[in-house]
Parts: sequence; structure tokens; C-alpha cells
Amino acid sequence: MVTIELPTEEETTYNDFKDGNPVQVRVTVPSSEEGNYEKGTTVDIARGSFKAKARIVSDPLIIGSPLQGQDKTISLIIEKS
Repeated sequence: MVTIELPTEEETTYNDFKDGNPVQVRVTVPSSEEGNYEKGTTVDIARGSFKAKARIVSDPLIIGSPLQGQDKTISLIIEKS
């Protein structure tokens, strides 16, 4: 299971997620790990000492057009599970 880190500077996203609202996050991953972020997948969420489980509720959206072999930035919508 993969872990998505919520940045400490994104207080609104963190609070919305804690309150049970779906939130949009971006993750940068190697091309070989892209399959770990499919819709319906359960992921771990971390922010400092905060840990929770979440489910990806959107299809992954690739941001930009990375060159062959470069990491990809993916936009996801997650919700607390």
C-alpha cells in the first residue's frame, strides 16, 4: 500500500480530509508505480503524526506531459475510509 503525504502548508486540505470531505491531492511518482494509484485503491495518508486510510475515488489525471522515463505528477481525489 502506498502512502500519500499531505504537505504541512496545505492546512485547508488537511482539515477538509479530517472532516470527512473528499479532497484533491497531487503526487509525483515514477512511471513504474503509476498503477498503484488507480480508482478504488486504498492508500495511507500521512501528515506529521496524523495517519489515516483513504480511498481514491477518481481516475488518476496526469498533469503535464513528462518525458519518457521521468516521474509523473498525478492528480487524485481521495476520501477518508
